[in-house]
Amino acid sequence: MIKKIRNIFKGYMVRPLVYKTVTKCTIVLAISLLWDRFINTSKIMSLTEDVFFIVGLIFVLFSWFQYLRLDGFSIHHLLEEKETKPTKKHAKKDIVDFVDEKIVSFDELDDDERTVVVLFSNLISGLIFVVISIIALIL
Repeated sequence: MIKKIRNIFKGYMVRPLVYKTVTKCTIVLAISLLWDRFINTSKIMSLTEDVFFIVGLIFVLFSWFQYLRLDGFSIHHLLEEKETKPTKKHAKKDIVDFVDEKIVSFDELDDDERTVVVLFSNLISGLIFVVISIIALIL
């Protein structure tokens, strides 16, 4: 399965991966801070130790579901295959050759590429929050 992920992941998928990871981490951080400010007024749970750990585990669980999806697991029949566009292959690797090249967004990726990007995005986000919670627990 790791070989399949290596074959699917290409260099042009880094930008959507970074965008998805930063967006997820920012949204979860904002929701966590709002929860800590307005709902958790009696400080029953610590934000960095408890909430970030739970959120990190949820992200790791979501990445496991994406891993299973790469294996062919599907919950519903609405996830049907779509038409894919062939990608361009470049013979030269000079920066001038890439000036007119279109930047690939997440929507332009095929289904397997989207699954790999979401898998890595969830895994990175989960690891960020789990590591922050472990560091806060130690300190």
